[in-house]
Amino acid sequence: MTRGAAIYGAGGHGRVVASILKARQVPVVGFFDDGCQPGATIGGVPVLGDRFDLTQKHRERITAVYLAIGDNLIRLQLLDVMRREGLPIPPLVHPRAWVEEGVWIGDGCVVAMGAMVATEASIGQACILNTGCCLEHEAVLGDAVHLAPRATVAGRTVIGEGAFVGMGAVVAQGLTIGKRVVIGANSVVLTDTPDGSKIVGVHHKQTRQA
Repeated sequence: MTRGAAIYGAGGHGRVVASILKARQVPVVGFFDDGCQPGATIGGVPVLGDRFDLTQKHRERITAVYLAIGDNLIRLQLLDVMRREGLPIPPLVHPRAWVEEGVWIGDGCVVAMGAMVATEASIGQACILNTGCCLEHEAVLGDAVHLAPRATVAGRTVIGEGAFVGMGAVVAQGLTIGKRVVIGANSVVLTDTPDGSKIVGVHHKQTRQA
């Protein structure tokens, strides 16, 4: 019986995860996705079914599960599901990502090619650090945060659970970004933001008019 990794999610992010596993020479049993019919192939890797097929039918073949779901909170929920099933969900780091010593990376995370993570940063569970993003020294990501390609988070910033930092966005040093905050592409954040905020453009403290 061939054994190997399972990729949960057969969309675009699933292809990214598959490419990282290939770069790390990790064998892949197949893709699993509740929205796809078994029998298709993606890059030569078969789609084997849904969540039930993963946790029941193919369970004995699976050495680890890698989450490839873009929605932050659904990804975190799936992490909990896989844990309850007793399946390992280790972090996955591309061999051409740069991760300094002293960095903590939680279960279910994906760190893509070209991402840079500086010393003593802490990355919660089920996070995505996408292509070419930068997480600086002592920054902290809560669970299920997504840093899009080329996003930059400066040192000692704290970002809350479920937040999304868009492509090319910049978050200045030492800030606190709330839970489920959405920061638009190429935005610049220069002040703390409360939970649930949506940021577009330059976000800074407002000064009172005389």
